Amino acid sequence: MRPTRVSSTQMAELIINDKDLVVHLTLGEKIWSFHGDIRVRLSAIVSVAPDPQPWLGLRGWRMAGISFTGYAVLGTRRHGDGYDFCILHRDRPAVRVNMASGRFSRFVISVPEGGDPESEAARIAAAAGITPSESVG
Repeated sequence: MRPTRVSSTQMAELIINDKDLVVHLTLGEKIWSFHGDIRVRLSAIVSVAPDPQPWLGLRGWRMAGISFTGYAVLGTRRHGDGYDFCILHRDRPAVRVNMASGRFSRFVISVPEGGDPESEAARIAAAAGITPSESVG
């Protein structure tokens, strides 16, 4: 099966590859987030929702990576329930993916300029065999 890509812009991509969701990072995002690409089983995904204001829903504190409020959050955030992985750029909307198992309990990934968080959430939810959740914001 050929991987499905969001966009070819220079931002993180959410790729459906066989039975996995892959967060494919750019070189800069890998450097600043202190992390490589992340792969999670589609069966581990419990909810997916568009997030028009992802900055308001950030949990915990920066553990690895960078955090410049209002500008960029790249990396791992630790909170009482575990770890989130976030790639946020400026005021761009994001897709929020919650998982039942694995190292991270949540991904919050900005969509590229011109990207549609609603259609991205629907695409990922369909691949995971679940119904997309309502918008978070």
